[in-house]
Amino acid sequence: MDDEALDPHTQDFSDPTSSLGRVKSEKKKVKLAGSFVHSSADPRQHHWKRLRKLLASIHLANFMALVVLVDAYCTCVDIDASAAGVHTPGIFTTIATMCLVMYTLEAAALLLAFGPRLFFSDWIGTLDVIIVSCGWAEKVITAAGVGSIGFRTAVLRALRLVRIFRLLRSLKRIRALRELYKLALMMATCFKALLWCFLLCFMVMTVWAMLMVEVVSPYVREMGVFSSCPQCTRAVSSVMDANLLLFKTVIAGDSWGEVAVPVIQEHPETAVIFIGSSLSLVFGVLNLIVAVVVDTFADARQHDVQSLAEEMEVEIDHDRKILAKLFQRMDRDGSGQLSLQELIEGACQDPAFQSRLRVMDIDEQDLEQLFHMIDQDGSGSVWRWQFHWPPEQVGA
Repeated sequence: MDDEALDPHTQDFSDPTSSLGRVKSEKKKVKLAGSFVHSSADPRQHHWKRLRKLLASIHLANFMALVVLVDAYCTCVDIDASAAGVHTPGIFTTIATMCLVMYTLEAAALLLAFGPRLFFSDWIGTLDVIIVSCGWAEKVITAAGVGSIGFRTAVLRALRLVRIFRLLRSLKRIRALRELYKLALMMATCFKALLWCFLLCFMVMTVWAMLMVEVVSPYVREMGVFSSCPQCTRAVSSVMDANLLLFKTVIAGDSWGEVAVPVIQEHPETAVIFIGSSLSLVFGVLNLIVAVVVDTFADARQHDVQSLAEEMEVEIDHDRKILAKLFQRMDRDGSGQLSLQELIEGACQDPAFQSRLRVMDIDEQDLEQLFHMIDQDGSGSVWRWQFHWPPEQVGA
């Protein structure tokens, strides 16, 4: 008898030989899977379930990631060929078309499997449709000959590279790439906040630029040291040029002393403008931008219930794999069952199991109580599927 047959979470408890059992068997069978109750689906929907499972699999996500990378390389080759004024090799055009077909098939499958309402409720689904539409629009424009008047159709195909954001779903399933997932998610979540932060930075720089044109520009024009540097004179001749100077010297850190040091040495009062703009932008605005971005991401993460639930499921799956390895090491006779004695011996000899019990503050007496809680059928042994349940959930 296998483990699944003894699993009470997957058995139908209605007795078809009794009248009550016949009534129950006519209703939808209910099974327990994990911590949730799931109703058995209509057999006619079985193929849709299989399609949804395929579309949500990590293997398909990895394959589409490879397709995106290949398409990115083909797009780079096409753009380089356009810049050089030569024709793109036919093999790269064919591969790019095949990638577009795969994008279209995946988007169509997602639309059929999940329905328009659920598909377009996710911004990634809307992005998929836009990218696929731009890809086919590029094909139509190229075939119609519009590209001959200089229209860069390769830019439309480059938009498909935005599809790489779909890899966020697969990145969070790979524990080794969890930090990369958080970085990409933070960038996508805080994009709006970054735009407002850049606007604030531009406004502060504009204020300092106006002061620089009013105060510093006359000094620069009358100083002979800048006679051989036309760019230095132009840098403070208008507000936008002064903005560019502040961005180059303060934000990018390029040649700060080329204009500032000679002017400050000749007119020390201008140090208030040069040093004040540097301090307010670097230590004020830029640090404020970092604080706002972190706060925005933390707030979005706290309210993203779906992502938190998915991360919890990933952690539970990882925990079950660890428990499966622990069970295999403690099951010395290979019977697929653990007795209380084997469990206690494993707690005394297995360092990993000892650490887990120590973190949960479980001693030998508590371990015996936990064993009886897991052994719901009172058989005196614990099956593999019972042991795979995280002890924290069983204790709860």
